[in-house]
Amino acid sequence: MIDIRNMLTLRYDPTIEIKSPIPKIDINQIKNRRSDTYPSPKDIESELRSIIKNNISRLDPKRISLALSTGVDSNLILSLIRKEYPKLNIKCISVSFDETSEATYAKKIAESNDTDFYNVTIDNPLKDLPFLISIIKDPRWNLYQYYFIEKSKHFSNVLFTGDGGDELFGGYTFRYNKFLKLFKQGDDWKRRVSHYLDCHERDWVPDQEKIFGENIRFDWSSIYSLLKAYFDNELDPLDQVFLADYNGKLIYDFVPTNDKFFNYFGVTGLSPILDNKIIDMSFKIPPSVKFNRETVMGKIPLREILSDLETKNISDTKIGFGMDLKKLWSNSAKEIVISMLSNASVFRDKIISREFFESSIKKIEETNDIRYISKMLQLLSLEIWYKMFITFEVSSKYSL
Repeated sequence: MIDIRNMLTLRYDPTIEIKSPIPKIDINQIKNRRSDTYPSPKDIESELRSIIKNNISRLDPKRISLALSTGVDSNLILSLIRKEYPKLNIKCISVSFDETSEATYAKKIAESNDTDFYNVTIDNPLKDLPFLISIIKDPRWNLYQYYFIEKSKHFSNVLFTGDGGDELFGGYTFRYNKFLKLFKQGDDWKRRVSHYLDCHERDWVPDQEKIFGENIRFDWSSIYSLLKAYFDNELDPLDQVFLADYNGKLIYDFVPTNDKFFNYFGVTGLSPILDNKIIDMSFKIPPSVKFNRETVMGKIPLREILSDLETKNISDTKIGFGMDLKKLWSNSAKEIVISMLSNASVFRDKIISREFFESSIKKIEETNDIRYISKMLQLLSLEIWYKMFITFEVSSKYSL
């Protein structure tokens, strides 16, 4: 049973047992990996090429699929595959939520690497939510992975992704910049955790403690304690952030969600950057080599590899497979959320406060605050999950 307090505050629950294909990393492992010499971009490139060749040799696919955005990570994996296999049939797939997406740029990258390109446009990402939650069995709503994995199945049972680049090589530059501005020498671990949470502010809201009903007791100290190990040590402040990101959302949210969809479709998902050898190499590299504080540029080693490959990388236009929450709210989400939650089981069973829900709807009307829109979508997914797996009131065929 997941801890709803953790899910609605961190977006994942680190107290549950999961079978992760990637290992957890602790403080001592980072300390033991560090020395004056560390892997160069050439070392990383060589290892990535070896991982790609070993997997393709092992699986021997007639064609492969690749999840492609305009970012560094997927671009890098595509470029390396094409360098190693000039004639391999590659189908690149992108996901977008409106016509102003980065799909146009992703298509240029695909075509420059002599691959076919397919874009999956999702008009209403909430439409399939009950079905998607029935697969992953967690109260999550942003499950765009389903769409490119489902599309890839039409072409190949092998799907490559660029997953892991952000967490391992410093891709969340806006968070690092904010954390370093908040950080002061002498901050104790609680202050550091507070700064870290401030950098993930879309996962919670200022009146977070008001979300829960009478049957759920919430306090911030329990949330802080979940992150203590990553910040109560002598590591570089950015090492602490990297450690928390890796051991948090990556291990408990992103990777297991992908794996559940891979298994559902019978697709072999391959993320070369998340190979154990690359993970080991990444934690040997000091944060300053991954992230430039002056230019606020991240993933420097991966960018250098791309530059040496003379690959056209349009990463500065990257949106990721993201969506405009304000547009989503006005177009469809508001109506769906209000309809689904007006007489919610989570209110009836005093899991979530109806008063919080009603006041949040008013806040959104007054301010269009993305944080509260995100929280309403979390509550929507919670209600569906609760009715599906706790009270058994709805099935996967339930339509929003």
